[in-house]
Amino acid sequence: MARRWILILLLLFSFSVSRAAAQRLVATVRVDLERLPQENQNKLRGLNRIIEAYINQREWGPDDYNYDVPLDFDIYFEEAFAISFEDRYKARLVISNRSNFQHTDRRWEFPLAPGVQLVYSESFDPFRSLIDYYVYMVLGYEYDKVKKFGGTPYFETARQISQSARFSSRYFLGWDKREEWVEAQLKKENERVRYLNFLYYTGEWLFYTERDPETAKQYLLYAAKQLDKVPKDKLKRFFDLNYFNYANALAEYKEYTALSKLASLDPDHADLYQKLLKKR
Repeated sequence: MARRWILILLLLFSFSVSRAAAQRLVATVRVDLERLPQENQNKLRGLNRIIEAYINQREWGPDDYNYDVPLDFDIYFEEAFAISFEDRYKARLVISNRSNFQHTDRRWEFPLAPGVQLVYSESFDPFRSLIDYYVYMVLGYEYDKVKKFGGTPYFETARQISQSARFSSRYFLGWDKREEWVEAQLKKENERVRYLNFLYYTGEWLFYTERDPETAKQYLLYAAKQLDKVPKDKLKRFFDLNYFNYANALAEYKEYTALSKLASLDPDHADLYQKLLKKR
């Protein structure tokens, strides 16, 4: 048995999932201006298209994988106040990759001019830099799915953006928490859930695309061996997102020992597990 798992480990480290040459971000941006005075609403008409063009037309990383990354940005403007030389706003941002990243940021304050042109820069900008930060966070989660710790360079870039906000005397609101969050992603104790995500999502992709069923099975089985090494709060989130696809894939392979392990660690979804286990 030990020899078998050593061979599987070698397979997992050497196998490269080939999705080559066309990955791109596909952002959908929705902007809610209803809480603002009519004058400010008029100034910000079309902002969603400006942000979409900025995200979708820029190359944020190498085109190593052949799939689109969906990115939903929902911006809810909550307050506008005029200073002598600029309009300032407070807003709430909800962002999702329609998979394993969903987050709400309630502390965003920035100046914004009508018809703003967004151009990427490493210099801190209270409006654009938050968009950049979350793009890189999403890419960190995405690249962790397809390569072991593949998201690290993107998390590190997000950390650099959050650190640059320290030098803003006026628009530092929320950036301390954003820096803490990305630091948490990079901590050693988070590596177990990141590794689990790599194993599971690679296996899931291979299984549901029918690219390589046998290799898919090995990824999914080895992911199951990692489950009890993951902190309970992170494991609960993993199951909430993935229990249905994971359980059904294991049942199709008739891997009932692994399926029983899912059942023992995830009582919240016991009904599905018991239904599938009855088919033994």
